[in-house]
Amino acid sequence: MDYPKSVPSVGLVNGKFVNEDVVAGLPGSLIPATWGNSVTDELLNVVKSAGLEPSEADATQLLQAVKKLSQAGEDKYATDIGAANLYMANYVPAVNVLKDGLALRFTAGNANTGASTFAPNGLMPKPLLSLGLSALRSAEIVGGSVCSVVYSAALDSWVLVYASGGNAASGRLLGIRTFTASGIYVPAVGMKNVWVTIVGGGGGSSGIGATNSTQVSLTGGGASGSYAQAWLSSAAIGQSQMITVGAGGAAGVVGTGGGSGGTSSLGSLVSATGGGGSPWNTPLTLPGFGLYVGGFPSQTSSGGNIVNSAGAAGNPGMCLTGSTLAGHGANSPLGSGGYASSVALSVAAPGSGYGSGAGGIANTTNQPGRPGAAGAPGAVIIYEYA
Repeated sequence: MDYPKSVPSVGLVNGKFVNEDVVAGLPGSLIPATWGNSVTDELLNVVKSAGLEPSEADATQLLQAVKKLSQAGEDKYATDIGAANLYMANYVPAVNVLKDGLALRFTAGNANTGASTFAPNGLMPKPLLSLGLSALRSAEIVGGSVCSVVYSAALDSWVLVYASGGNAASGRLLGIRTFTASGIYVPAVGMKNVWVTIVGGGGGSSGIGATNSTQVSLTGGGASGSYAQAWLSSAAIGQSQMITVGAGGAAGVVGTGGGSGGTSSLGSLVSATGGGGSPWNTPLTLPGFGLYVGGFPSQTSSGGNIVNSAGAAGNPGMCLTGSTLAGHGANSPLGSGGYASSVALSVAAPGSGYGSGAGGIANTTNQPGRPGAAGAPGAVIIYEYA
């Protein structure tokens, strides 16, 4: 569409129509019937393509048609003509230049099997990235799925913002919620799935008794809490869930064993029990051999559809001909157990991180009684995905 520049004597001035100037005696431009008809036909084609019936009395039809066609986005949609991992589509009008933020849609002809590219209208293929800005994994696009992509000039890549039917397990990470104290979990807006990690509290270590010139005393370490991982849908979570975080087992004082760790849970969906504390033992009279067990492991967790695991037992303490070695606290997947405290270190070591057991403690001859240490508390960690 253009001005009728090729028509002789049409009277254009600087390429445009002008009015007649009676004073100066200059004629006005002519509007040829062919040009007038072609302009009218071109405008009517836009109106008709939007499904409207042309009307002489309605001066808003062109605007209505443009809005309707824009909403339909027909110029932004095409069918994939490429192959698996090599997606291509031809758009009308053609996409000749890639601009930052350009959004396009296409129906994929094949599922992807890994890293993929996209090219509109024969342009150079550019990488297709996930919302996490990493190369696509297998089956994030399936055959027949409608895909929406946006070009990023900074990345010189297409970002796949949506693919119907794709099985990307991770989706978009919305956030990570770490609960170290009991409370209520309310899902973030847009959450579709959560990956939950739960560990129960670690067991404490026993206190040890005072010794005389012929005695030694020692104890084993506390056990770690059980551990679970689960992948849960928003339907399973509901509007909210009660979070319980198990406390670390209490430190034993002189005459008492270490306390057991508490249970951590996400409502009634996933639960991880705490580890046992190491038991109290009376001082050993020399010479002699002694083996002092650590805390017993917790029961296996429940509700984990990825991992259900019992905690680990605390390491035992040993005495052989007067030489003593206390037990190390059990490690958990989220923390290291307390180290075995020697006579020179009069304070027992607590568990570190989440869910680990406390370290045991030992006395040689002529030492006062000493308390044990506390196990590490449990935790509930929730990864939210869109």
